[in-house]
Formats: sequence, structure tokens, C-alpha cells
Amino acid sequence: MSLVIALIKSIFLNTLGSIIYFPIWWYTQGLKKRFLGFTYGIGILFHNLALKIMFKHLFSPMFGERSKMGRIISFFMRLILLVWRFFLFLLGTAGRLVLLIVWIVLPVIAVWQIIKVLILI
Repeated sequence: MSLVIALIKSIFLNTLGSIIYFPIWWYTQGLKKRFLGFTYGIGILFHNLALKIMFKHLFSPMFGERSKMGRIISFFMRLILLVWRFFLFLLGTAGRLVLLIVWIVLPVIAVWQIIKVLILI
């Protein structure tokens, strides 16, 4: 009989400990992991959109066309591409930032909803 009681006590204490530790983990280790993922994702997005390369080659002619008209067309074409890619970068960064904010606010909203339901009962 004492084995059953010890088992129930262990399960209860482990569950209670996990419930108490959850918010601590969520706002320390979990948030750190999400923030590192956020910065890593921004770096990958910057690399995939090749913003550094586009800015570096903004004034160089495309396809080896060295005439004056070719350089003008190349400049404006690359400028349009750079603006578009920068817009996509800002959009991706904003989306990742929204996800990070949702990560921070989600437990607070969940607790608020639980309290709201309990008050109505």
C-alpha cells in the first residue's frame, strides 16, 4: 500500500513542480532560445535576400554592359530590386518580431482567460 501512496505522491509532486517551473522556463530558457532563433532567422533572411551583395553591386553594370545607357538601366534595375528585397526583409523581420511578441504574451493571455472563466463561474 505504501508503494501506491509513494507513487501517487511522486506523480503529484512532479506534476506540481512542472506546473510551477513552467513560467520560469518559458520566460528564461525558452525566451532565450526563441530570441536566438529570431536573430538566426533574421541573419538567414538577410543572406537569402542577398542585400549586402545587391548594395555592393548597385553601381556596377549588369551583364558586362559598359555603355552609359547600360549603366543607367543597370543602376535603376538594381535599385528596384534592392528596394523590393529590403521591403521583403522588413516584412520578414516584422513577422518574426510578431511571433516573438506572441511567445512573450501568450501565457499572460492564457492565464487571463482562465481567471476570466473562473470569475464567471
